[in-house]
Amino acid sequence: MAQVSGSLPSPTSRGSTRWAALRPTRQFRRRLFQASIVTVLFLAFVGGLTVLFGTIILQYAVGGLVVSSIVIVAAIGLTVLYGIRGFANFAYGDLMTLGAYLALLLSLNGLSLIWGAIVSFLVLAVVGVLLEVVIFARLEGRGPVPPIVASVGVGLIIQNGVRAVAGTQEWLYPVPASQDIVLIPGVGLHPVRGFLTLGVGLTLVFSAHVLLKYTNLGKAMRATADNLELAKATGIDTKRVTYAAWVVSCSFASTAGVLLGLGTALNPTMGFDIILLIFAAVIVGGIGSPYGAMLGGLLVGLSQEMSVPFLLWLERPDVIGLQFGTAYKVAIPFIILFVVLIFRPWGIAGRRPAFARRSYFIEQIARLLGERRRSETPTGEANGGR
Repeated sequence: MAQVSGSLPSPTSRGSTRWAALRPTRQFRRRLFQASIVTVLFLAFVGGLTVLFGTIILQYAVGGLVVSSIVIVAAIGLTVLYGIRGFANFAYGDLMTLGAYLALLLSLNGLSLIWGAIVSFLVLAVVGVLLEVVIFARLEGRGPVPPIVASVGVGLIIQNGVRAVAGTQEWLYPVPASQDIVLIPGVGLHPVRGFLTLGVGLTLVFSAHVLLKYTNLGKAMRATADNLELAKATGIDTKRVTYAAWVVSCSFASTAGVLLGLGTALNPTMGFDIILLIFAAVIVGGIGSPYGAMLGGLLVGLSQEMSVPFLLWLERPDVIGLQFGTAYKVAIPFIILFVVLIFRPWGIAGRRPAFARRSYFIEQIARLLGERRRSETPTGEANGGR
């Protein structure tokens, strides 16, 4: 009887086991600590810029968050498809354009812009599956170059098709005119182009996190992205996963296109003009990592917009008299891209390859320092011997 009663868990032990399951893991605590450090550094950086340039920097920071939300949504869709199919979809910007124009067409024919965006979201998901069935499934196993070339052709077809149907003139969404909502004196945000964009961006980021982390489909997508052959061997329907990746990628492209159209005029090259910025976000964060795409999109959007006060300062005659300084803001994310490629080629949140101990630049510095140390050692020993 003593043995039987001893084998049964007591109510206290059952309670402790239940609470132990709810405790954050070590990896979660480490990521939370890292996120806290990054947040503190960012707030300190913004505070320093505010001291130098005034509260106007806060307006650019808010604008950077709006741009980041658009870039993050697009970068998630692009990197999800890359992780499953293994090629860079250069038609992604034109898919954004197609989604934006489809929402415009529906909004001009009786539907509200919100319903137009929802229908565009669903239609682009179907378009993604059709692209896989008709074109890209036939190029499977031929290496990364044929799908890339095919995606360029798809992008040109979409771009010229939009130009043929809608013309080359610019269009605006039927958004009611309203004033910015004042956050603090001197800093405001538009209710549609600002708050709505931020809200939709956060919603899609949260949805992507839930999909990839807590659903069977998301786990299958992550397994397929890690190792396709092993995923097939374990019984995962990789074809279904590929279709799901196209659905997520193209539907996110549609939403990103609509959000982009809220802040600017629609034209047939609007998505093509921003595709390099999206690729920069994906590479900075880590190719194939959705969470890296979120981080890269945030860094790219904030750096582009928050560099404007510094560029305006360079335009002053008493500094260097830089002409059209704000036009150089598009180069700032690519400067960050070059720095990341030098010191961490696999991206900020990307998975480091097993053969990559450190970056090429650091390896060269270590090699030069080692050669100098070896060349100086005999001289020191000779002097010591004397």
